[in-house]
Amino acid sequence: MVITLVGEKLAKPGVEFIYYGPADPCKSCRLARVCVGNLEPGRRYKIVKVRNIEHSCPLHEGKVRVVEVVEPAIEILVDPRLAIVGSKITLKFVDCPDPEKAELVKPEGLFEGDTVKILEILDDVECSGRRYKLVRVVREKE
Repeated sequence: MVITLVGEKLAKPGVEFIYYGPADPCKSCRLARVCVGNLEPGRRYKIVKVRNIEHSCPLHEGKVRVVEVVEPAIEILVDPRLAIVGSKITLKFVDCPDPEKAELVKPEGLFEGDTVKILEILDDVECSGRRYKLVRVVREKE
């Protein structure tokens, strides 16, 4: 679990967001270490708890709230030979040019080379004559 700050309008359990990196005002902010220093650019986070602590912030309309976040499970297409519940694999994006499946091929929050644990097999998906497994994974941190 990671502690960070989010705008009070977003500070609700269950809300997911992707952190893209610090904005310019964040670089000189006294709260930057707690706010953006705990997050990795390009990763997806899910708010699991909102604390009753708030701070003023020039980027968010008024205030930010202290929240606890985790990296949520993400759905992705994988080679069927790798789709074993409970296994840990090094992520390699499949070759699927279908734009409608782009979010399943390279979902935001995961990078090629990440180690992920397969939590669940959801479906079979076909793309360009090849079959893939749609799985739910969670990133394993070093």
